[in-house]
Amino acid sequence: MERSIAAGADILDVDLRMTSDEVIVARHDRDVGSSTSGRGNVDEMTWAELRRLDAAVAWTGAPLDGPVRVPSLEQILTRFDGVTISLEIKQVDPPLAGPLCEVLERSGSVDRVYLSANDDEAVYAAQESCPGTLITTTYSDLDRMRAAEEGDDEWCSSSPIGQPPFREGRFDAERVAESHRRGMAVFVWTVDDPVTLRELAEAGVDGVYTRRPDLARAVFDDTSQDGT
Repeated sequence: MERSIAAGADILDVDLRMTSDEVIVARHDRDVGSSTSGRGNVDEMTWAELRRLDAAVAWTGAPLDGPVRVPSLEQILTRFDGVTISLEIKQVDPPLAGPLCEVLERSGSVDRVYLSANDDEAVYAAQESCPGTLITTTYSDLDRMRAAEEGDDEWCSSSPIGQPPFREGRFDAERVAESHRRGMAVFVWTVDDPVTLRELAEAGVDGVYTRRPDLARAVFDDTSQDGT
């Protein structure tokens, strides 16, 4: 995250799970064995147990000075105060809406995060717990948008951000403009190729999820200077 900000990223992306003692942590997989020195499931471990693990045992990049710990969401919000953060809720059972809202309120971060999840109920529950948080377009929103497009109906997205995966040919300027007309910004995931990044920037997408924020920053800045 520190390197991403230094490379020019505007927004950070964090996947969320919760320990057995209800600490919200940054973790994609439920099984810690996929990329840490431990074994077991996040939701069956305490925060004290989880924080002892080395989260960089599978790291293949430049050498690190020492072990890397799984951070709590509160640590991230504190470390990157003022930075907008995309939070994806990975855990559905037990639900983490209540503890998540407590962290956001305690850190004064309700208005600088937006929420997403593969489960519509999980993201709606989180927003209900913390009114004021933004959510990305849910699957039910997308269904309504498709129906409106097919019937040429007027419809405005209830979510200000659409977050679709990249597919070849999906994001031309006309389609992006239509999303904007319906009140929805377009954030595409996950794109690392500079040619594709330029195509998306020229089509008018509002942002991309990428493992190469340095490339994305350069491409979007260059495209903006071109006036496209």
